[in-house]
Amino acid sequence: MDKDFLIASVAKALASPVRVRILKILEEGERCGCELVPLLSLDPSVVSRHLSVLARAGLVESRRDGVRILWRLSSPEISRLLRCLESLACEKEAV
Repeated sequence: MDKDFLIASVAKALASPVRVRILKILEEGERCGCELVPLLSLDPSVVSRHLSVLARAGLVESRRDGVRILWRLSSPEISRLLRCLESLACEKEAV
C-alpha cells in the first residue's frame, strides 16, 4: 500500500475524539472491550465500531482470552504519536 494512503488512514482513525480517548485508555494497558464501555459511556456496539476503525488503521490489535477480546496498542510508537499530536494541539491553542 502507498505510504500516503496509510498515513491518511491513521489520520482518519484519529479524527474522532472517542477513538483518541480509546487509545489513551489503552496506553495504560490491555483492556477488554467490555471494560471500555463504561469508561466511555457508550453502547457496546459503538465501542466495537470504533475499535474496528482503529484496528483497520493498524493502531490497535486484539487477542482472544476465552470469551473476552482484549485490545492493546499495536506499537509503543502510538503513545509517541499521541504526545506529538497533543503538543501540536497545545501550540495551536496558545496562539
